[in-house]
Amino acid sequence: MNKSTLGAVAIAITVIGVPLYLKSQSATPSIQPEAAHSSLPAAGTPAAPKALPRFVDLGTTTCAPCKVMLGVMAELERNYPGAMTIEFVNVQEQPGAARRYGIETIPTQIFFAPDGRELYRHIGVFRSEAVIAKWAELGYQFKQVTGS
Repeated sequence: MNKSTLGAVAIAITVIGVPLYLKSQSATPSIQPEAAHSSLPAAGTPAAPKALPRFVDLGTTTCAPCKVMLGVMAELERNYPGAMTIEFVNVQEQPGAARRYGIETIPTQIFFAPDGRELYRHIGVFRSEAVIAKWAELGYQFKQVTGS
């Protein structure tokens, strides 16, 4: 198989397989506690004293696009510390979270206002520059920390 065929197969597996996996998991009750296993705060973590806009990424630690998003979130934390709350929800470990957020495809990113209103959703990889541009479009200007 050449590289383009392998790429097409990988995309097809992701587009078809992940939603099927998530649907199969929604039928199976979870016995695990719903706590994120990440250095990023878990969904439902008590809010900081100052309400910040919230960026939530729902995915896994195993799918290729989801791994890219883990790097994007780390970059956002490094370049824009304290500007927003960044959360990762591992839907493989927390299938109930996928249901609560209405997720059928991963990775999915959700932008929330400081008051908790959902402002925007995106499915797939969303690079850090695009995330910051979307926040600006939504009315939130973040200043990058120099030296990052």
